[in-house]
Amino acid sequence: MKNIIAFIILFFFLLFSFNVVEAKLLPRFRSGGAKRVGFSGGIGSNVRLRGDRQAIIVNFNNLSKASNVMYTLIYQTNGKDEGVSGSLDSSTGNSVARELLFGTCSHGVCRYHANITNMRLEILTTYKSGKRTLRRYKIRV
Repeated sequence: MKNIIAFIILFFFLLFSFNVVEAKLLPRFRSGGAKRVGFSGGIGSNVRLRGDRQAIIVNFNNLSKASNVMYTLIYQTNGKDEGVSGSLDSSTGNSVARELLFGTCSHGVCRYHANITNMRLEILTTYKSGKRTLRRYKIRV
């Protein structure tokens, strides 16, 4: 748990030390729909809630144009900060999906968090040209 919080703090420290070129507004989506975000010539992302509302599924495409993609999901449960983060690089393939659970799993047993509030997803993309973009999502569960 301490490692996750330390990683999240480190991620935001690094995030704000970068020169972010483009920051999008906070798109919002509900469980019934998916939000597709992308721009011409860049990577695309499709974010949707899993059917049981215990995770989000993020589909990334056009990854061959990026050298690195970092994603962070942060939320609060019963007043505590929780989250998950990861990264992708161009060797991952051109399209990939990630399922980000609202909880923890160990030895095949998952424990999901309840009373989730203030959920947000951030995707930081570094392109092969050196340009960086930041996409932010505010998610209502």
